[in-house]
Amino acid sequence: MRPVNLLKVLTMLSVSVPLSLVYAQSVTFSIDTHSERQNISPLIYGFNAYADGSGRTGWDVHGGRTALESVNLAARRMGGNNMTSYNWENGVSNSGADWCHSSNAGVSYASDAGLPNQGSGLAYYSPGAALTSFHDQSLALGTFSLLQLPAAGKLPKDIVNLYPPATCNGSALWQSSAGPSNVDVTRWLDIVNDKPVSAGALSLTPSLDDGVVYIDEEISFLLKKYGKAYSTKGVKAYELDNEPDLWHVWPTPWGEGTHSHLYPALTTVSDVLQKNQALATTVKRMDSSAQTFGPALSGYLGLFSLWSVWDGVQGHQPSDWNQYNVEPYLSKNTGDRYRYNGMTMANVYLDKMRQASTAAGRRLLDVFSLHYYPQVSSAPADRVQAPRSLWDASYVEPSWITQPGYGFTDGRALQLLPKLKQSVSDFYPGTRLAVTEYDFGGRDDVTGAVAQADALGTFGKQGVYLATYFGDVEGYIAAGFKIFRNYDGNKSVFPEISVHAASTNDSNGTVYAAVSAANPAVLHIIAINRLSTPLNSSLQINADNAFHTAQAWGVDGSSNQVTARAGVGSISQNQFSYTLPAWSVLHFVLQ
Repeated sequence: MRPVNLLKVLTMLSVSVPLSLVYAQSVTFSIDTHSERQNISPLIYGFNAYADGSGRTGWDVHGGRTALESVNLAARRMGGNNMTSYNWENGVSNSGADWCHSSNAGVSYASDAGLPNQGSGLAYYSPGAALTSFHDQSLALGTFSLLQLPAAGKLPKDIVNLYPPATCNGSALWQSSAGPSNVDVTRWLDIVNDKPVSAGALSLTPSLDDGVVYIDEEISFLLKKYGKAYSTKGVKAYELDNEPDLWHVWPTPWGEGTHSHLYPALTTVSDVLQKNQALATTVKRMDSSAQTFGPALSGYLGLFSLWSVWDGVQGHQPSDWNQYNVEPYLSKNTGDRYRYNGMTMANVYLDKMRQASTAAGRRLLDVFSLHYYPQVSSAPADRVQAPRSLWDASYVEPSWITQPGYGFTDGRALQLLPKLKQSVSDFYPGTRLAVTEYDFGGRDDVTGAVAQADALGTFGKQGVYLATYFGDVEGYIAAGFKIFRNYDGNKSVFPEISVHAASTNDSNGTVYAAVSAANPAVLHIIAINRLSTPLNSSLQINADNAFHTAQAWGVDGSSNQVTARAGVGSISQNQFSYTLPAWSVLHFVLQ
């Protein structure tokens, strides 16, 4: 879930430097169908099931079932801050700093499990009610399910205030009265990954008064209902909790992390590693065909040093950071401190999960997951450039991350995905990448469609395995998805083999191209205009086929709907020109 408190800190540190680039009003896009061919994972077209800002629940989230089906997405994640504390036995979750540290019915209610039953003691919901609601909807939509499991160590036992007031005033409203430390330990249960034999067999109706919640029992519940991951209905993957870098950080005027009551000690690297390794071992023991995703770090600071709080004078890192902030994690013994742009924690995590996998005799981590909320994307002109930080070596975003002297990239481009791919290659080859939360904003602004489409194109081109947008998949965000997944209203899609596509000026516009193995004589091109004025584009194509015509669909500021546009009636020598409207995305189909 979006790290609200930390963002307040980072906003204060952001460098407000307007872009001074003088944009030309033309660009050349070059396509080569022989070069840079790689498969695009369909799972990059995904979303977080209950990330909805309107309070809607179940099928009504993201505009309802019909709206969701029209976007034609391929993956769903059930995750976020509330899932760190979701108690599958009775449906209670704790919202942490997001909502007064209250234990409530947020997860269960949002997933369409209804209001809690407050007349049956602790049995507010039947076991796993939110999980089955989520996965049943995934099956109905035909989407891949990624389900977050808890690892932080505690889960809430009961509901004290079902409707806490909007203003928290520093009160932990999940307890009936404040104690010396404002923590009521009797309302927390311990997480135990593996149920001991002495506690009895795994049950579909777990005890609510034994003081523990067993994770293997939760997985067993899902296996009994849906089968293993390799089966048609099985839950395909599990994420090893959420944003451990924000569980509990050095206290600041803006807070001390998301789950400082659930996880009362400042988070350490060693503890996160141990908890991820232990939970991954349990998942693989229960279902070896299930994929594991982790560690779902909240952003750059998590990748840098698990957590880091910069107060303008000094940085505060975890107490055990110095034992990990060493070679080979700094530069792979190359001496190049920008080899990974300082994302040392990513290297530590990958290498330690590799070592644990070797010891276990099986791969414990299938996918390295992270979250990405750009630091400079609130203004439309910044938003359309922001996705370039995912890959572009020539784009230095005007933020605290790239500020010289801060010790991060020191004036260099972020290049998030290429740098992480280098980390994977160096420390745990074969691990895939996933962006399980991201949002560039702009749901009600055409630049939202531009940024969303650009991000999807980047994920495909950079070989990301899965990406799940966090927010309302409506308005211009939906258009950004539809340009890839339902551009013609008939659920026609951008094909699965990415090919070389390059722009002479990525600050003006960018381009993505793909072909299908089933029909290689058809070429799809998605062209993006980042400018607030029309852009004259020249498209030059190297391919075995001579293309004669192009159909076009697009979205621009005139409407948040993807509509048919004027095509190209005659293509000569595989070249044509097209004027792209201001702030627009166009999908061309060449035959």
